[in-house]
Amino acid sequence: MSDFSIEYILNRAGDRYVGTNASLGVLQRLRASLPFHPYAHPASYVSKESGGSPPASAAEAQIPVYDWLQYTRYHPPKLPRALRQNAPAKRTPGRLPRIPFTPQQLQALENAYKESNYLSAEDANKLADSLELTNTRVKIWFQNRRARERREKREKDESCDSTFSSNASSPEPEMIVVT
Repeated sequence: MSDFSIEYILNRAGDRYVGTNASLGVLQRLRASLPFHPYAHPASYVSKESGGSPPASAAEAQIPVYDWLQYTRYHPPKLPRALRQNAPAKRTPGRLPRIPFTPQQLQALENAYKESNYLSAEDANKLADSLELTNTRVKIWFQNRRARERREKREKDESCDSTFSSNASSPEPEMIVVT
């Protein structure tokens, strides 16, 4: 029968963690470098005369220091992490993967857009059914297509304005009359 007492479990875990250190010297250096943590030193071992600091006695040397007792939410352990290589980017939970439109779907959507920039609810439903898409995807495609058209128009206007203003600022060549 296994012993499931807290003391047994803590000692087993402590042996495992202490065993990971290369030597007792490493453990002692670690103990000296880590700040005092009340959970690592039970209250019965902390003397009231020392003001709550850990006791400096031979009994303290017998108390094992468990690394994992030093870890908190704000001071987590440094664990080796596997590098992600060629892994797909993480998605927001509950979100489906992006499925691109097929060339045939894009052509049909562009043709419908050339007829009208805005679809009625009935036309959007018919187009979605014919392309085997959701109504929402068709509506969003039309919104994005209108936004793209506005952006391209604005960029074209800005480039025309900049060429016009650069031509206006350059001096006109003077006419020389030759007689």
